[in-house]
Amino acid sequence: MNKKNILLLTLVHPDFLPPVYAAAQVLRDLQYNIHILTFDSLVPSEFDLGDNIVLETVGNHHSAGTFERMKLRNKFTELAKQLTISNQPIAIISFCPFSFDCGLKIKNNIPLIYIALEIADFVLPVFLRSPLSNYRNLLALRNVRKADLVATPSIQRSAWLAGRCHLSFMPHTILNTAYRNARQEGDTLDIFKELVPSTFSNKKILLYTGAVNTDLCTLELVQAFDQVNDQESALVITGIKDNEYCNTITAFVNQCAAKDRIKLFPYLTRRQMQALQANAHIGVCLAKEYPDSVKSKMMAPNKAGEYLSKGLYLLGVTSEYMRPFEMKDIATLSASARPGDICIGIKKALAAINDKEYKTRISRFVEDYFCMEHQLKPVIQFLNNIANML
Repeated sequence: MNKKNILLLTLVHPDFLPPVYAAAQVLRDLQYNIHILTFDSLVPSEFDLGDNIVLETVGNHHSAGTFERMKLRNKFTELAKQLTISNQPIAIISFCPFSFDCGLKIKNNIPLIYIALEIADFVLPVFLRSPLSNYRNLLALRNVRKADLVATPSIQRSAWLAGRCHLSFMPHTILNTAYRNARQEGDTLDIFKELVPSTFSNKKILLYTGAVNTDLCTLELVQAFDQVNDQESALVITGIKDNEYCNTITAFVNQCAAKDRIKLFPYLTRRQMQALQANAHIGVCLAKEYPDSVKSKMMAPNKAGEYLSKGLYLLGVTSEYMRPFEMKDIATLSASARPGDICIGIKKALAAINDKEYKTRISRFVEDYFCMEHQLKPVIQFLNNIANML
């Protein structure tokens, strides 16, 4: 085996699963050659990851029918198998149930690391609606012991997985964080100015990126922002699609008093997303917990790591995951997901960023702890042990 090669597998393109990018870049800095195998991005575009990282896609999975998806998955598995033969990687890292199952099929004697970025149970009542996904979830739960190292992106998820699968060990926790040592990638301000209205210049920008749905309170966010009535702030939201919920949001924005200070985007390219993050001030993470739902209490948002890596102050809803950020004085948490409470949270967050020291606090927190260079240490140590045995 070539100790310099590592194969990363993920069904979801890293454009929408950025911890995969972050892990790849950290390992690249340790002199590994990284090959990422995935499916097409929702918004295909060129994105420079730097040297020694190859990203290969095998087709459009997200809009394909069931039969076509099965063909693409078989193609993915066959190509992954070929890469283990040609590249002889020191390890394979899988990030989802599908890629974990693929890793088990192709690994032979290659160590397999499973970083379970998405925790999903086997749910019989919805099996007929999504049989392939549920079956993969079941296989992953049954076979998780076969991984040589297991990790999840939150303490709650690690504990749940240990209990659900009756593990004799606790999976490692690798928080969803960003790559700290990002290279300067040109002037993002020009891209930002191309995206947003000129009237947004010199305003305090609230930014929400990610999925748009009821669990993430996007409608409540625009309703709350309208209530704030602050002419010196603006709201930018990405991920708007053509569905009933997003259409409701768009209709509200078009008739509200703050409509000239709200910009709604569909999914953007990775480069455009980073330009927005680099020039915003407050990053919004409004996922809410439901008292009767274990899954909602296991949140691990990708966006928190990305926002903080760009120096954004956080706005969230009170939860176990978000509370440590508030304690570090780098976040304001709304008491609930109701528009009135979010409105109060927005006002507090806007006031908080008047204190210019908040950038220093965020930078120190990221540097010391909340970055992939620190979070990936269990994997790095595991790989070091493998290298020492070769």
